[in-house]
Amino acid sequence: MDLAKKILGKDLFQITKEDLEEYFSIPREETSVLEFKSGQIKINAIFKEICAFLNTDGGLIIIGSPKERKVPKSGKFLRRICQGTLIPSSFRDKNWIESLIAANIVPYPQGLRINEIRKEEGNYFVIEVPKSQKPPHQFLNDGRYYIRLEKEAKPAPHGIVETLFFKQVKAQLRADVSIDNMEDKADTFNKIYVDIRNLSSVPAKQVSYMIRVFNIEEIRQDGNSLTKPFKGNNGNFELQGVFEDSLMDEKTFPIRFNVMNKQEPFIVSVMAWNREAGIFKNHGLFDPVNCQFIETYKTGDREEKSLEQLYTTLQDIRNNLS
Repeated sequence: MDLAKKILGKDLFQITKEDLEEYFSIPREETSVLEFKSGQIKINAIFKEICAFLNTDGGLIIIGSPKERKVPKSGKFLRRICQGTLIPSSFRDKNWIESLIAANIVPYPQGLRINEIRKEEGNYFVIEVPKSQKPPHQFLNDGRYYIRLEKEAKPAPHGIVETLFFKQVKAQLRADVSIDNMEDKADTFNKIYVDIRNLSSVPAKQVSYMIRVFNIEEIRQDGNSLTKPFKGNNGNFELQGVFEDSLMDEKTFPIRFNVMNKQEPFIVSVMAWNREAGIFKNHGLFDPVNCQFIETYKTGDREEKSLEQLYTTLQDIRNNLS
């Protein structure tokens, strides 16, 4: 997660008061992953927002924003915006906030990052909250579980809380893909790194995988990570297998192979699944000339495209090149 960079254009710990002033120099609205809190807010409201982001898709909280106001949108509808002078908080410091989070949110959120901006008039904080791998998180003060809904932290209905608890007892598979040029080879060769892992502490047994590569000349095995060669022809190849050992915390199943490309974009698609975890998909359209992905889509992305849609994009690019 790097929401600070996406929203404010800087790494979280590089953000200054001047950056916040510039950001709020024009009207800003909250989103499903962005929350504004003026310095007049009480600390309990921050805990609700943290819980909501943890239990949903993660998010960014700016403490010290201008006070929210309502302006006409269309007809009788109003929209809420923040613009103008920052209002600093009286919260003591980052350590004080972290100690109160530990005392008020269970289980304790891992991966939380807080940038503290200290000024004479008061303090400003930018908090980056990841999507939790061990939901649901409860706010102990009122005993509720919160989720992010319609740009607000709202108490989660019983059914959603039940679903979040169920995530804790399931394996959570993930497949990561990266592609590099091969230093000792011509530009027509790329090295593919596939890493299948389990994000949960619940062991994942009998993990199946399928890797498909489209629009390349050939595939060459690399090392001992493959138990059998790819099958295919006409530029399209496929590998299927089952990882016999259990996957659990900090254990990764690596698959490595080399491809000879056509100096045209190509697709690498990876799917990993077992009976308990369901299927995780990672599809990527890669440009070997500029050594970068054109598009990538993974299970859980807000905008998730199918492999067929990505293949259509590849065909459109090839037609334009010819």
